[in-house]
Amino acid sequence: MKKVVLMFAAAGLLLATPSCKKGENDPFLSLSSRKARFAGTWDLTGYTFNSTNTEPNGDYQTSASTLTNGVITSTDTDFDVSNGTSTTNTSTITLNKAQYVINKDGTWTSEMDYTATNTYDYTDIWGDDHTVTETSNWTSTESGNWSFVGKVKEGDVTYKNKERAMMNTLVSSGTSSGNEVDNNTTAGTTQTTQNGTSSWTNNYYSGEVAMTIEIDQLKGKEMIWKIIEKNSGTSSWTNNGTTNTSTDDVYESEEWYTWTIVK
Repeated sequence: MKKVVLMFAAAGLLLATPSCKKGENDPFLSLSSRKARFAGTWDLTGYTFNSTNTEPNGDYQTSASTLTNGVITSTDTDFDVSNGTSTTNTSTITLNKAQYVINKDGTWTSEMDYTATNTYDYTDIWGDDHTVTETSNWTSTESGNWSFVGKVKEGDVTYKNKERAMMNTLVSSGTSSGNEVDNNTTAGTTQTTQNGTSSWTNNYYSGEVAMTIEIDQLKGKEMIWKIIEKNSGTSSWTNNGTTNTSTDDVYESEEWYTWTIVK
């Protein structure tokens, strides 16, 4: 009798499990549907970004960003292949708020509040060394609709049904303000310039501004998004049976984002 009860209990559990593993790091089985787990109020706690852009002459730029303890630190490096030199600039973004609210009815909103700091070292035409620090404060609110993307094969990759989601932005608004501090280390002077405050509101059609995210992990309290952007191009033309390719228009660009957000 106990075996029969256990068998029925196990069968009931399987019937009550409407969601199976979609993302690579999803739980194997879940008692909540994928939509129910996707919906909620989420805060950004982890972020990585890496990009490489190659120019026609072989010069290239790299960028890398990581989020640690509420601060995103970015390093941008330009490589000049012809003389073997590189220039590096750093910047930081302090997150005061980075939150997404995703609803089961297919709508979403986001609120961002952050302070960005960029530092540049350079020598002016008079030979003075300068360190310029730009600080700006930003707030933004966005809203739109979302939907899961069905199963699709792209090249060598096959995405499962509901493994990705399309986030359409319909309304975007925000404000920005800041200042610039020029520290002339040669002359021993410091000058501060206060920038004005700007604001904006933009409205879009559904699909006009969209972001496709791969849901690498979707647990009850934690979700990981991946966004990959790759593009390359070249220009060619045919004249009197001869095909020519423009080396000036050859380029490659690759960007990878990973967001970790928690309830």
